[in-house]
Amino acid sequence: MHERGQNVPADPAAAVTWYRRAAQQGDVQAQFRLGFLYAYGRGVDRDDVEAAVWYSRAAEQGNQAARAALEQLRSEGRLAGPAGSREVLVLRAAAERGAAAAQYQLALRYAAGEGVPRDPAEAVRWYHEAAQQGLAPAQYQLGLRYANGDGVTRDFEEAVKWYQRAAAQGVAFAQFNLGVRYANGQGVERDPVKAYQWFSLAAQGLLGREADTARQARESIRGQMSPEQVAQGDAMVKAWRAKPERPGAAVATPRS
Repeated sequence: MHERGQNVPADPAAAVTWYRRAAQQGDVQAQFRLGFLYAYGRGVDRDDVEAAVWYSRAAEQGNQAARAALEQLRSEGRLAGPAGSREVLVLRAAAERGAAAAQYQLALRYAAGEGVPRDPAEAVRWYHEAAQQGLAPAQYQLGLRYANGDGVTRDFEEAVKWYQRAAAQGVAFAQFNLGVRYANGQGVERDPVKAYQWFSLAAQGLLGREADTARQARESIRGQMSPEQVAQGDAMVKAWRAKPERPGAAVATPRS
């Protein structure tokens, strides 16, 4: 009714809102119409990849019109390329369904411009979705974005929040960056003991030059501490245990 102006003023943006709510619950007609509105930029900015995602979901349920519309997008050259676009479509569909791993992988592609135009804000959006579900690498990446103002306004307090969650799960890079924030008082009150703790844990989890950098940072902050503070920091390191937010998930240090 909102799309066509039936008994209400025509409002494509409102139509998109209601189609999306129905489409996310699996309504095949809503999925097709949402794809159509994205394909032609009605009520939303035109987005061929988003259109293809919703056409694909409708096509999976046997909607022939959606299958034809998807083929038309491809024939018109409106998708990045056969291989790349197929991968992105699969990721987008899984990400829209709430799969944290797919959300993280999609964020990486938007951050790097792989298979999609580089879009830091869209990368932040998907990092955030995955981070909220407890995916540690996404939490670390989100912390980086807030610390550097990449795709969002720089916010050290928000960066610390996400570094803390990733660090608690054992992400060594997050532990190092959290140590930097405590050492410098950025986004959190300066605390040399906690800086020492996180630098020490990072040094245990990192390798090569990165581990050397963490050790150097630990020794630098150690020079500013009393013997009692060092003993307290060592006790905190010894007592620390990783606390995964996702049961059964293995924690690994992300390299990108």
